[in-house]
Amino acid sequence: MSKQIRTGMVLALAVAPLVCGQTVVAQQKEPDWSKVQIKVTKVSGNIYMLEGQGGNIAASVGEDGIVIVDDQFAPLAEKIQAALKELKITDKPVRFVINTHYHGDHAGGNVPFSKAGSTLIAQGNVRRRLETGGTPQAMAARSKWT
Repeated sequence: MSKQIRTGMVLALAVAPLVCGQTVVAQQKEPDWSKVQIKVTKVSGNIYMLEGQGGNIAASVGEDGIVIVDDQFAPLAEKIQAALKELKITDKPVRFVINTHYHGDHAGGNVPFSKAGSTLIAQGNVRRRLETGGTPQAMAARSKWT
């Protein structure tokens, strides 16, 4: 292998982590929550789908309140509640939030919804993971299964 090729390869290997590292940092950047819009789509009857940033939300609107499945990120809680009020089907609040899993784009809004009076529901493993901050190590440390 020629000296020029070797030098080029070494340079490429030295620069690659810097370029890739910048990409990772850019991908981890917090979204601009003020620009996120919540889109509501009627699925059937009193069932709706809400789209925003991350996982979609299912909403079942009843006479005594609203049940949602997942609640996206905390900074979007007010926008989600406003979108549900704009449906003008009920003036009742979100009574229940059902978490499908622990990722922030599905359960990140738990605190604001809980503070607004919603009851949070999750399967046992999901609940334990949320209680421990979502890390498998913390969950294993508190779990009865280990």
